[in-house]
Amino acid sequence: MRNSFIVSAALCAALSGCSSGTSKGVTVSASTASAVGATPKAGATSIDGGNGISIDRIRLVVKKFEIEGAPACAPAAAASSSGTDGMGGMGGMGGMGGMGGSSGSGGKGGSSGSDDGSGGDDGECEIESGPFLVDLSGSDLAIGVHPVAGIDVPSGTYEELRFQIHVIDASQAGTSAGLAEMAAAGASVLVDGTQGGAAFQFKSAITVDQKREGEIVVDPATGVNVTLDLDASGWFKAADGSKLDPADPAAASAIDANIRASVRVVHDDDHDGEDDDHGSGG
Repeated sequence: MRNSFIVSAALCAALSGCSSGTSKGVTVSASTASAVGATPKAGATSIDGGNGISIDRIRLVVKKFEIEGAPACAPAAAASSSGTDGMGGMGGMGGMGGMGGSSGSGGKGGSSGSDDGSGGDDGECEIESGPFLVDLSGSDLAIGVHPVAGIDVPSGTYEELRFQIHVIDASQAGTSAGLAEMAAAGASVLVDGTQGGAAFQFKSAITVDQKREGEIVVDPATGVNVTLDLDASGWFKAADGSKLDPADPAAASAIDANIRASVRVVHDDDHDGEDDDHGSGG
């Protein structure tokens, strides 16, 4: 059974409430995929990383979320959050930038422009937001879906969705203590856990760009849900199943490669971690 870590984004119309009762627009949530096709263990608070490794906390910086398509962009608006650092009972939200305007408008919150050259004068709407922190531990790491942040997105049909995991600096962290800690660490991903009973922290500064191409319809009443899925169970395993020691600097590049390879983006209205219409991701 795939044991994954999921970040899910529910896109609702800009002026209507999400069916989940969270914020308008894009509701970014986080969960492990123990909720995907399997009954999670009662009281579970960690992910089994194999070879005596237990993953107890995962933090990652989503520097940028972007959705692109033909609809006219709404005026720039600040993204709303489902809570603040250490929000009770849910994965922590480290801070979020405002929503961007149409391509070439200059009204982009969070990130300082497109790193992948997706901006241009093609007349399409490009809405960007970020950075924000995904911070899961305890039962939030092991069980369920937990709101993280919200972004306003106009209803309509979009063609492409992107997430970027990337290191940020102190100025981009804003007033978020969680993002400031990640910036000070120079990390895009921090993993806390134990191996053989001894605590470890693995730090990574990787950049991961993921996109999903294909029709994404943001319904005026119900929105649409997309999922950023990371399979954390294999991060500390070599190809032959042997242990990659998170405390061994020689293993860091292989662990980084495992993290990068575990990421995918899917259209996921039914919250099962699988693509509802088999759109392409990469």
